[in-house]
Amino acid sequence: MVAFLLILLFSGTTLSYAQEYTFKELKSIPKASRWMEVDKMKQLYLIEDAHTLLKYSPDGDLLHQFNENSLGEISYVDVSNPFRLLVYYNDYATVLFLDRTLSEIQRHDLSDLDIPEVRALGTASDNNIWVFDNNTYTLKKVNSQNEVLAESADLSLLLTDVLDPNRLIETNARVYLNSPNLGILVFDVFGNYIKTIEILHLDYFQIYEGQIFYVENKKFKNYHLLSFLTKEIKMPILDKKLEQLCIAQERLYIKYHNEINIFTIKRK
Repeated sequence: MVAFLLILLFSGTTLSYAQEYTFKELKSIPKASRWMEVDKMKQLYLIEDAHTLLKYSPDGDLLHQFNENSLGEISYVDVSNPFRLLVYYNDYATVLFLDRTLSEIQRHDLSDLDIPEVRALGTASDNNIWVFDNNTYTLKKVNSQNEVLAESADLSLLLTDVLDPNRLIETNARVYLNSPNLGILVFDVFGNYIKTIEILHLDYFQIYEGQIFYVENKKFKNYHLLSFLTKEIKMPILDKKLEQLCIAQERLYIKYHNEINIFTIKRK
């Protein structure tokens, strides 16, 4: 997984460009972890090791723990729905859905799809799963029986380069599939390809209030989906030792190798 990640999940107000902020440390969690995610309720999730997922309150208190040793290493976690978390295990082509207490509520075996390695998947708004099929070069939405509910055309016929996706998001009746060498491919909820937004070399992005937020060259930027304008948003300088940076409403989460720092954010 890649360093210098920024998740934006502000709610209630529109973010102002070049807005100055003050930061106050709320808590430090002395915890080594592989990966960090934050949901829209400001709850923090840490992939502690190959098998363990931890959930913390917005103030950094440990709430729940999940451990599954029989499916190999956790490959990906989608926390876009805090009441139905997606945890993917590539070694066994298996998706687990967890409730808000990190208790398993559903298990979904993707092996019938015969995809050697799922490179990108995510939760659909109707609780099904979007998955990129690198055998057929198509984006598919599948249900719990692996029946295909929606499917794109063969993308190799539409693109000028090899598609190698690393992130997938569905929001506001659109599916966004990121391939660092091509940009962000946009589809409707039926899998029809619409266009490619040529923001290149992204490891992570978030869509909020009609804008794409991302980190590029240690700068926090946004791209407006209607005006097509890109702007930089002033943020603290990213420390070279920083591994991940996440923002959720008035919380800032910074992940270092052996520590998570939580800050409160206020506009000056």
